Amino acid sequence: MSESRDPQIPAQPAGPPPGTWVLGRVKGIQLTMRVTWLPVAVLLAIGFSTIIGQQFPSLGGWRYVASFAFVIAFTLSVLLHELAHALMALRFKVSVTEINLGFFAAGTHIEGERKSPLEEFSISVVGPIASLLVGGAAYLGSRAADEGVAYVALVQLAVANLIVGITNLLPGLPLDGGWVLRALVWKLTGNMHTGTVVAAWGGRLIAIAVLAAPVILEELFNRQPTLIDFVIALAVGFFLWMGSTAALMQARLKRKLPALQVRSLARRAIAVHASTPVSESVRLAAEAHAGAVVVIDGDGKPHALVSESAVAAIAPNQRPWTNVGEVATRIGPGHIIGVNDTGEEILATLRKNPASEYLVLDAQGQVYGVLATADVERAFRAR
Repeated sequence: MSESRDPQIPAQPAGPPPGTWVLGRVKGIQLTMRVTWLPVAVLLAIGFSTIIGQQFPSLGGWRYVASFAFVIAFTLSVLLHELAHALMALRFKVSVTEINLGFFAAGTHIEGERKSPLEEFSISVVGPIASLLVGGAAYLGSRAADEGVAYVALVQLAVANLIVGITNLLPGLPLDGGWVLRALVWKLTGNMHTGTVVAAWGGRLIAIAVLAAPVILEELFNRQPTLIDFVIALAVGFFLWMGSTAALMQARLKRKLPALQVRSLARRAIAVHASTPVSESVRLAAEAHAGAVVVIDGDGKPHALVSESAVAAIAPNQRPWTNVGEVATRIGPGHIIGVNDTGEEILATLRKNPASEYLVLDAQGQVYGVLATADVERAFRAR
C-alpha cells in the first residue's frame, strides 16, 4: 500500500488494464480494483468465518455474511489509507490519476517527483497514519460493543489496520516507510537520489529479514514453521526485493536525466517539399551531413517527417519515382519538442506522445532538427 511513481517511457493506456474493475471517481481520481480482490476476499472471509463459528456456533450460515461484511470493512479501510495519500498529494497540487485497490498491492498513482523533502514526507507518512487511526477507532469501538460478533469484528479490524500501519512504516522501499526514509535522507544530504538509494537498500534488507523470518521465529519462540509460513515469507520477500530493485534502477535512470539534452541529441535536418523525390532527398541530406528530412508546405512551414525506416522500405530503383510526401508522417501537436528541453521534459514528451521521431524547434519556432527515440535510448544505455 503505497504511492506509485512510474519512471518508464511508454505511455499509460487510455483504458484500464485487463483484470481491472473501474469503480468510479473520488475527487476526480479514478478508483479501480483488481479482479484478484475477489478470490482473496473469499479466502479471508472463509478464514474469519472459522473464528466466528468457533465463538458463535448458533449463527450457522450467517457467519459467512458477517465474515464478508468484515472483508468489505477492511477494504474500505485500505481505501482510506490510499485516499490519505491522494488527498495530501492534491493539497500539494500534485496530480493523482488513480487509486487501485487490492489487499497486497494497493497503490495511489501519483504523477512525477516530489518537489521537496517535506512534500515527500507528508504524502508518504499520512497513509500509515490513517491506518493506525482507523485501527485505533476500531479498537475504541470494540470497547463500546458487547461481547458479540461486532466486538470480534472490530477487534480483528483494529489488529489488521495496526499491522498495515506499522508494516508500511518500515524504512524500506517500496513501503511507505521507505519514501519517508528517502525524504529524511534527502533533507539531511540535500540529494534526492541518495535518499532513493538508501531507502531502496533498506527495502532489500527488510526483504532478506522477511525471508529469514520463519527460521528466526523458530529460534526465538521455539515454534516449528509451517509450509504456509515459508510461502508467505517468500511471496512478501520477493515483492519487497523487486520493489526496492525497481527503485534502485529508477535512481540510476534519473541520475542520467540532467545530461540528456535535445540540443545535443537532435539530428540535423534538411527541409524539402512534398514533391521532392526520395532519392533527391537522400542526396541532399548526405551533402548537408544531415540525418533527417522535414517536409515543408508551400509557406515553408514543417508539417511532416520522413523516417529512416520509411526510406529503407523503398527499393533504391524506386526512390527516384517516389515523392517524400508519399512516405512522410504528419507531425502531430505532441510530436514537437523544444531544443532546450532536457531529461525530465524529454521523458514526459516520449511518455505522453509516443513516436519514433519528433520535430525540434528553436526558441524562435524555427526548425532545429529531428529527435529520434532510438537516439534517446542509445544515450541512456551509453551513460
